[in-house]
Amino acid sequence: MLHKSFLFILICFFLLGCSNYNKFDKSNLYKLGGIEVEEKDTYISKLIKSNIENSLNVYQLKNSPKEKYKLLLNLNEKIEGSVFANSTRKIEMSVTYELIEKKTNRVVYKDSFSRNSLAGPVQSLYSRDQSERNARERLGVSISNDIIIRLIEWANYS
Repeated sequence: MLHKSFLFILICFFLLGCSNYNKFDKSNLYKLGGIEVEEKDTYISKLIKSNIENSLNVYQLKNSPKEKYKLLLNLNEKIEGSVFANSTRKIEMSVTYELIEKKTNRVVYKDSFSRNSLAGPVQSLYSRDQSERNARERLGVSISNDIIIRLIEWANYS
């Protein structure tokens, strides 16, 4: 019995210590509501734009000016592997983005990163095309989620 209560007290102290560690300031997150996303006219770029805009809409204030920032996305895609239908192919997407303050046309945040996915070996060309499309969509969602997290960090610490 004594061992269980000691373990319980130890877990409570650990949870209390972890809860006070992150001093996240939500007062600067209103900046995220004023971001307009610009992208190339491709399916994956539109998917990324849509995910980012839908996530950042919750930060819009009713009386704040519209679109104070512009987010420029540049998405590049590379597929490695054999053209034969039964080989594994590696899909790499890299994104470079800049957050520009519209009033001064000054870059306030800039970053780039890449994500990889594998499209497994399949027998038919149609199945291979579907597999690659699904992998590209997964990469697009992953990239948009990563950009959202990085923009939240930027807004919090800027």
